[in-house]
Amino acid sequence: MSIHTPLGRAVASDLARVRWARLAGVRVGIVLWAGLAVVDVSSLAGAPSYAEVAALAVLVTLASVGARAVTALCAAGVGWLVVNGFVVHSVGVLGFDGAPDTVRLILLVVLAVAASRVRR
Repeated sequence: MSIHTPLGRAVASDLARVRWARLAGVRVGIVLWAGLAVVDVSSLAGAPSYAEVAALAVLVTLASVGARAVTALCAAGVGWLVVNGFVVHSVGVLGFDGAPDTVRLILLVVLAVAASRVRR
């Protein structure tokens, strides 16, 4: 048994119009939490650090597809913080090692901005 109201259809159509591109906070949150999960799983599996960085780069790229440029930059920044705190250094300690950290940041920013230009 179901109950149908005119309001129910209006709410359903409004929810259908919500675009993934507008959910900026969700995208950045996915980069953070999925990035931490990737780091945990790859650490348990004994994956090398470059594989972890590559997996996080893919995650940032996927989260930035079709997003606004600001959202893509935020996703790249959060991805870099995860890489810096949990891949390069240990247990969330942030540090700056000069050129290697700069290259990783530039890589994530370029991938995120390029992915943000992709439109579906």
